Amino acid sequence: MKMDILFFNKKFENKDEFIVDSKTFSEYITTHGFEGNSKEVLLMPPSLSSRGNETVLVSSEDIENTDLLELGYLIGKKIQSSVTIDIINFEGNKELLIQGMMFSEYNFDSYKTKKTKDSIELNFSESLDTYSNKLKKEAVFWVRDMINTPPLDKTPEFFIENIKNLNTEINLEIHDEEWLEENSFGAVLGVAKGSERKPYFLVGEYNKEADFQIALIGKGVMFDSGGLSLKSPAGMETMKTDMAGAATAWGVMSLISKHKIDIGLTVLTPVVENMPSGSAIRPGDVLTARNGKTIEVLNTDAEGRLIMADALAFASEKKPDLICDVATLTGASYVALGLDIGAIFSNNKDIENIFIKSTETSGEEFYPLPLHEGYKKLIESDIADMKNTGGRFGGAITAALLLENFVEDLDWVHLDIAGPARASNRKGATGFSVLTLFEFFKDLARNHPGS
Repeated sequence: MKMDILFFNKKFENKDEFIVDSKTFSEYITTHGFEGNSKEVLLMPPSLSSRGNETVLVSSEDIENTDLLELGYLIGKKIQSSVTIDIINFEGNKELLIQGMMFSEYNFDSYKTKKTKDSIELNFSESLDTYSNKLKKEAVFWVRDMINTPPLDKTPEFFIENIKNLNTEINLEIHDEEWLEENSFGAVLGVAKGSERKPYFLVGEYNKEADFQIALIGKGVMFDSGGLSLKSPAGMETMKTDMAGAATAWGVMSLISKHKIDIGLTVLTPVVENMPSGSAIRPGDVLTARNGKTIEVLNTDAEGRLIMADALAFASEKKPDLICDVATLTGASYVALGLDIGAIFSNNKDIENIFIKSTETSGEEFYPLPLHEGYKKLIESDIADMKNTGGRFGGAITAALLLENFVEDLDWVHLDIAGPARASNRKGATGFSVLTLFEFFKDLARNHPGS
C-alpha cells in the first residue's frame, strides 16, 4: 500500500497539481477544520488525490527543524497500516521528518494482556539513508524500552544483559562491588548501600586507536526512591527514568560503532539503586570519591551527582580528549527550561558551540547554562571538601559545579536531561539526546579540536 505526505501552506498553492477536484477538496478540509496552520495534520481519502493514494495533508507553515521530529510523530500516528511513503511538496529536512514518523511506531505494551495495536512498518521511497535511520530508530527504541521497564524487573543484571544483546562488537567490562571497593569508588558504594541489589560499574570501548578519544558517562540509577531523604509517592512514580543517562550512553555507543564513525568512544556507567534501609547513608554522612575528594551528603536524594563524581574521576585518569556526561540530574533543570529542552554546561565554548550546532541536525533542543563561579560558595561544606546540595536556587548550576570538581583540566560537556527524558504527557520515555550526541560525535570526528 502506498501513502503520500502532502504539504501545503495556508494559501494552498499548487493544489490543482495534486487534487482531483478543488471544490470537493475545499469542502473536505472545511468540514474537518483544516486551515493550514502550523503542525496541522489531516488524513485525506484516495478519491481526492490525483495520484490515487491515501494522503496525509500537512501544513507547511512556520516549520523549524526543531518541529520536525514532533511533526513526523503526528503524521505517523495518522497511519494505521504498513505503507510505502512518498513525501511531496516539502523542501525541508526530510530525514528528520522521516525519523519522527519512524519513532511513532514505538509501543511499550509488554506488560499488557491486550496489545495496543498490530506492528506497523513504515517504508520510504525517498532516496535517503534509510539504513542509518533504521539504526537510529533501533537505538532510540532500545533506550525507551530500558527506561520504560518497571523497576521490579529492571535489575542491574537485566540492564547488563540487554547491553550485551545491543552490540556484541563492543568490548564490555563488568566491574562488581568488590572491584568498586578495591578501586575506591566511595561515592558509588555509598549510594548503593541502601539497596539489596548490588552495584556495578560498566566500561565499553570502541575504536581505541582513533586520533580523538571521548569518554561518555551515563547516570545509571535503576530506581531512585530518594534514599532516606525519601521522595513523595507521586515523586517516585517516574523514577524508573533515573537511568536514562546510562541507557542513552549505550544507545549512542551502538550508533557510533554500527556506523563505524572514526572516533574513539569509551562509555562508563555506574549502575545502582537508591533505596532507604537500615544500611543506607544518612544526611550528614561524608563520602570519599575516587579522586580522594570528600563530599558531605546533606540530601540523599541528590545521589546522581555522587555516582557521576566517581565516574568522572575515573574517566579523567584516562586523559581522553573530551569527557561528556548525560544524566537526569536535577529537577531544577526542567524548572528552568521546561520539559522539552535539555541543559548543556561546558568548560569549552568552542565545543559547546559544536554541540549546539549538532542540534540543527538532530532536531532536539538544548540550551546552555553557565558554570557560574560565584555559586561555588553554595556547595562549600564546613566539614568536607564540598556538600552535595547548594540550596533551592540555581540547583542545576550547583550540581554541575560539583561535577566539575572531578574533571581534571580536560574539556568537558555536561547534559542535564531530567525534563525531556520523559514525554511531556509523562506517559513514557523519549530517548532524548541520543540523536544529538550521535550527531555531535560525528561532527567531532570530522572537525575536532586540533585536527
